[in-house]
Amino acid sequence: MNVWEEAILKIIHSGGGEADTQHIYSDLEAGAFLRLTEQDLRETVHGGRPAYQHQVRSHLSNLVQAGHLKKVGRGTYSLTPHGLRRVRGKVL
Repeated sequence: MNVWEEAILKIIHSGGGEADTQHIYSDLEAGAFLRLTEQDLRETVHGGRPAYQHQVRSHLSNLVQAGHLKKVGRGTYSLTPHGLRRVRGKVL
C-alpha cells in the first residue's frame, strides 16, 4: 500500500470516516501516520504551498478514482465501504 494513501485513509478513519483537506493537512503536520521530511515541507514554485499538500491532493484524487473515498463536499471526503476494508488491511 502506498504510504501516502495509507496515512490519508488512516487520518480519515480516525476522524470518524470523514475529513476535509485542512484536517488531513493538520494531522500530517502533527506527525499522524507519516513523518514529513524537509522536502515535503518545502514551499513549491507553483502556488507556494508545501510540497506535501500537492501529494495529498494527488492521492485523494487517486483514492476517489479507485473507489476508496467519496467526495462529499468541497474538499471533504468520506471512506467508502471499499476504503474502510482497505484501511483495516483487508484489501491491498
